[in-house]
Amino acid sequence: MGITTRRLGVKDADALAALMARIEGDHPTGFCLGAGEIRELMEGKADNVFEGAFDGDRMVAYTSTLPGRPDDTGLRIILFGDADPARLGEGLGTLMLTRSLDRSRAIHADIAPRVPGTFVTTALAGREDQADLMARAGMRAGRHSYLMVAPLEPRAEATTPVGYAVTAFDPLAAEELRQAHNAAFAGYPDRPDASPEFWAMFVVGAAHARHALSVVARDAGGSVAAYALAHEYVVPPSGGPGPEIHVAYVGTLPAHRGRGLATGLLAEVLRRASAAGYVRASLHVDTANPTGALGVYERAGFRPRYRQDSYVRDEPPPGDHLSR
Repeated sequence: MGITTRRLGVKDADALAALMARIEGDHPTGFCLGAGEIRELMEGKADNVFEGAFDGDRMVAYTSTLPGRPDDTGLRIILFGDADPARLGEGLGTLMLTRSLDRSRAIHADIAPRVPGTFVTTALAGREDQADLMARAGMRAGRHSYLMVAPLEPRAEATTPVGYAVTAFDPLAAEELRQAHNAAFAGYPDRPDASPEFWAMFVVGAAHARHALSVVARDAGGSVAAYALAHEYVVPPSGGPGPEIHVAYVGTLPAHRGRGLATGLLAEVLRRASAAGYVRASLHVDTANPTGALGVYERAGFRPRYRQDSYVRDEPPPGDHLSR
């Protein structure tokens, strides 16, 4: 029997989680999820597409196609995928990446035909086989990011700059915080503009969100000035034994930068996590982050565990040919 492919559904979540675990045991991917987390992604947004390759009944490769929110500047689609380490060299990567790019083009044409598209995926630095696969698919090398890790230990309560008050994340204020997040990262190279749908799924209602460990700083007028949001995934991103807290977002609005808010909020998240029994913290950071975040994290004790390289394919507006 040859390789077959099909779209995955929630009933496939356990098999996909098992495949991700086999892959993660061979090399870090930055995208290893538990079955419940996979179901959340499948059910939370109709445009999210997971596809599997099967040898008989055994899943041997997968891809996920996760579109962002289109705007006047374009549509960004994030691709993840990999193959069972025992089946490398069989062409599964080429097969699945080709299918994922084709799926991305179809989604692009369906939801944002008048704007350009950017399809982005990542590979572990040093994996020449993956770099070659991306090049053959017409994807150019892009930015780089570190997975950084810090051990946790008892810490004193962090100092809050004068004029600010720090509280835990309040789901009732989620929309205000979403807008603050988008303002904090406006103009960022990768355009991480969070839609209400994404924010509700990934930040507010997700099983991995840890609201009690997440913190928000407000200025004297009560407006959001900065924030640090903590998550806990079934599979620790560092690859080490848990429990591990993952700092998913740290942001400061432009008017409040240079006052130590990000440093203080990060320290407070780590203090709370340590007091709650977590032994390690992790986070991802762009190696060329324009806000200087890398230095903030290094001063907080984080050190790189591995680097991932992004690969990008730029696509013209698919509706262009319809107007000619």
